[in-house]
Amino acid sequence: MKSCIKFLCFILLCVFVNSQTVFAIENTKEKKKNIFTFAKEKIKLGADKIKIKKTQKPKKEKKKARVSEIKLPQVFENSANNKFKIMTVEDCVSYTLQHNPNLQVSESKINVEEYGINIQRASYAPRFNARVNYGHNTNNGSRIINSHENSLGVNLGVSELIWDFGKTTAKINMSKYKTLAVEYDHETAILNAIYDVKINYFKVLASLANIDVLEENVNINTLNYDRVKAMYEEGLKSKIDMVNAEVNLTDAKIKLTEGQNTLEASLIDLKNSMYWEEDVDFLVQNTEEFNFLKPNYNEKIENLENFELKKPEAIKDEEGLITLSAGIERKNIIKDYAFKPFEITKKDAVQKALTQRPDLKSLKMLTDVQEESLAAVKKQYAPEITADLNWGYTKNEDTYSITLTVGAGVGLGSVNPYKIHHEIKQGEEYLNIAYHNYNTSKADIFWEVQANYVNMRQLEKKIPLMNEKVKATLENFELADGRYNVGLNNYIELQDALTNYNNSQRNFIEAVFNYNVAREKLLKSMGVR
Repeated sequence: MKSCIKFLCFILLCVFVNSQTVFAIENTKEKKKNIFTFAKEKIKLGADKIKIKKTQKPKKEKKKARVSEIKLPQVFENSANNKFKIMTVEDCVSYTLQHNPNLQVSESKINVEEYGINIQRASYAPRFNARVNYGHNTNNGSRIINSHENSLGVNLGVSELIWDFGKTTAKINMSKYKTLAVEYDHETAILNAIYDVKINYFKVLASLANIDVLEENVNINTLNYDRVKAMYEEGLKSKIDMVNAEVNLTDAKIKLTEGQNTLEASLIDLKNSMYWEEDVDFLVQNTEEFNFLKPNYNEKIENLENFELKKPEAIKDEEGLITLSAGIERKNIIKDYAFKPFEITKKDAVQKALTQRPDLKSLKMLTDVQEESLAAVKKQYAPEITADLNWGYTKNEDTYSITLTVGAGVGLGSVNPYKIHHEIKQGEEYLNIAYHNYNTSKADIFWEVQANYVNMRQLEKKIPLMNEKVKATLENFELADGRYNVGLNNYIELQDALTNYNNSQRNFIEAVFNYNVAREKLLKSMGVR
C-alpha cells in the first residue's frame, strides 16, 4: 500500500512540474541545414515578440465579443455651414490607425493565432473524466431464487501526457511562428494604410495648389478680355482678338470648375482612406515637403460648393494700359516654396529594408513554420509517455467498494510508415517552397528599393530645374504682355506665353507631388512608417 502511495505522489509531482514548464517557450534542437547554400538568418523569437508587443499591441481594455457597426458621418450638403477642424498629415495617419477596420481585422488574426498556441499547449494539460453509472440487475429463473439488485457507481480520473519526444513541442513552435508571421502581416497592413492616407493627403494639397494657378488664370483672362474689349471699342484691336479673349476666358473658367471637382474628389478619397466617422469636416495643412498652401485655402475648402472669384482689380502702367502680368510675382506658386532633399544613401536604404521589412520577416517565419511542421511529421514514430490516476466508488444495496488506480505507460499509436514517408517528402517540398518564396521576396526588395531610390533622386534633381522654368516662362509672359500692349505682337503670341506659364506652374506642382509620392514609396519599401 505504501509503495502505491509513493508511486501516486510521484505521478502527481510529474503532472505538476509538466503543467508548469510546458507553457514556456520550448527550444527545439538545432535544425538541419536546408539544401540552400545561403546562411539562414535566425530571428530570435522572444526578442521579436517583445518588440512587436510594445509597438503594435499595447495593453488595452478587454473587447466585447461583438464588433460594433461602423459609424458614418453626415453627408455635407453645404460646406459653408459645416464645422471644421485642422488636421495635419500626422493627425490623419493617427486617426486612420485607430479607425481602419482592416487593421482591426489583422489584430484579430493575431489573437486567433495566439489562441492557437494555447490550443497546442493544451496537449500537455491534464485531462479529466467523470462518470456516474446506475445499474439494475434482475435475476429470475425456475431453479434460482429471484433477486433484484440496484447499484450506483462514480468514477473520476485524470490523465497526463508526460512527454511525446518533441511532437507537441514542434506543434507549439509552429503556432508561435505563425503568430509572429501574422504580426508582421499586421505591420505590413499598417504601412499600406499609412501610405494610402499620405498619398491622398498630397493629392488634396496638389489640388489646392492647382486651383491657385487656375484661379490666377481666370483673373488674367478676365483682365485680358476687359482690356481687349476696351481696345477694340477704341479701334486699336480687331474683333477676332476680342472673340479669342472671350473664348479663352470661358475655357479658363471651365478648367477652374474641373479643378474644384478634382479637389472635392480628393477630399472624399482622403476621408475614405481614413474611414472618417466624425460629423465635422476638416482642413489640411502644409507638410514640410509640400508647402504651397496660402491662408485663403481654408476659405476655399470651407466654401467649396459656393466659392466665387472676386473680380480682379486692374493694374495700369504709366500710359494707362492694363498690364496682365502686374502682381503675378507676389502670387507666384513657387515664390515661398522650400525644398529639402531626403538625406539617405542607397546602401543604407537597401540595408534598412532587408532588416525591417515586415513582409520579409513574415516569410522568414513561414520557413520556420514549415521546418517545425516537418519535424512534427518525422516524430510520428516516437512513442508517448502518459500517466493516469482513476478513483471509483460503487454502492450496491448491501455492499460498497472503492477503487484507486495509478499507472503510467509508454505507447505508440497507429503508425503507417508508408504514409509517414510520403508526408515527410511532402513536408520537405513545402519547406523548399517556403525558402524559394523568401529568396524571391528578398531579391525583389533589394531591387525595388534601389529603383524607388533612383526615381526619388531623379525627381529631386528635376524640381529645381522646373522651378527655373516657371521663372523663365513668367518672364516670357511679362515680355509678351508688354509687347501686346504696344502692338508689337499678336494675340496668339500673348496667349501662347500665358499658356506656357500656366503649364509650367502645373507641371511644377505635379513634379512636387510625384516627388512626395516617390519619397513615401521609398519609405514604404524600406519598411519605415
